[in-house]
Amino acid sequence: MHFVLAGDEGVTDVSALADKHLLIGRGTFGAREASRYLELFGLEESVQIADAAIGSGPDALKNGQIDGFVTASSFPSPNVIETAASMPVSLISLSDEQIEQTGAARQTIPGGTYPGIDKDVETTSLPVIAYTTTAMDDDTAYTLTKTFWERRDAMAEEAAWWGSITPGMLENMSGTLHSGALRYYEEAGFDVPDTLR
Repeated sequence: MHFVLAGDEGVTDVSALADKHLLIGRGTFGAREASRYLELFGLEESVQIADAAIGSGPDALKNGQIDGFVTASSFPSPNVIETAASMPVSLISLSDEQIEQTGAARQTIPGGTYPGIDKDVETTSLPVIAYTTTAMDDDTAYTLTKTFWERRDAMAEEAAWWGSITPGMLENMSGTLHSGALRYYEEAGFDVPDTLR
């Protein structure tokens, strides 16, 4: 999650969101998560929500129509890149306690990912999961899973956030792994929670 505010503070904390006018999008998973986070952090009453699609966030911020926007995109986020390239922005970094409150996985956005943001930003990651049906055969599921993990580092060269996906993130998943995927994880020595078996 990216909490983006106008201003040159660099990295700041959630208290900076109080009394702000934020665009969180509408009708998306990211918008629901942003609303949930604001409630968890006791900010739902002090933050004014703009009724607009998340894609309008960069222009609305640059035009002074909002104080910030929240996007659930991975890093580097095109919306944040576009905005930070044309004006000073700050990102909200969450405390360990706040990350735990969300129930989501920790995500570190490395300092230097965006102009003017030189420190690491601690935030959360929303799940990126490939789903299938039971109709997929084991060999196909095995090959897809193996290919992903063998190509992850190469993908991270093109989009850094791929490198932040680790085997430990299996702990944040729910449901049942396809038997072909499970076979790969076991062969690769990944620690697979019993709840996914």
